[in-house]
Amino acid sequence: MKKYILIVSTLMIGLFRMAGQVDASFSNVPVVNGKVVFEQFILIDQDLSAPQKYAVLQKWVKEKYSGSPLVSGIRFDDKNYSVTVSAKNELSGMQDKTIMNYRFDLSVANAGCVLVVRDITYQSASKQGASSFPKVITAEQTITDSAVNVQGEEGEIRSSTKKATLAFVNNLYKEVSGLF
Repeated sequence: MKKYILIVSTLMIGLFRMAGQVDASFSNVPVVNGKVVFEQFILIDQDLSAPQKYAVLQKWVKEKYSGSPLVSGIRFDDKNYSVTVSAKNELSGMQDKTIMNYRFDLSVANAGCVLVVRDITYQSASKQGASSFPKVITAEQTITDSAVNVQGEEGEIRSSTKKATLAFVNNLYKEVSGLF
């Protein structure tokens, strides 16, 4: 009897952990080899083949990003069932107008889809009398735990930027998760 209770308990714990993984989102800023990289595997319904999943992904990317002035590039890799998008987004909830430049990759396999958001940089609106060239700051300098732990106004700006970035990346994750 104890064996059955142990087995059932183990299965229940495993199911709860799997459910948590399916609904996972980004709550911190991961740093991989010194770079900020958001990466998440998304489980997909197994009724579709990899080419069918890739077709859904292609359609979504074309509808959402084609023709947008904020997109600098879209690359489809039909052989590897992957898409790379380079774009910009104005972060919401910021005091000053802050533009986030980013690149994301989506790769489809039989089991699911991998979302990778990388190469994140920020540009603030140029102020009167300042250089006409915008100042570009990397995510590593801005939203990592060590960068946010700065005192004063600079720390508050970085914290706001981190929150806005996490909200954006989580929204992208939810959109991709909802495709399948």
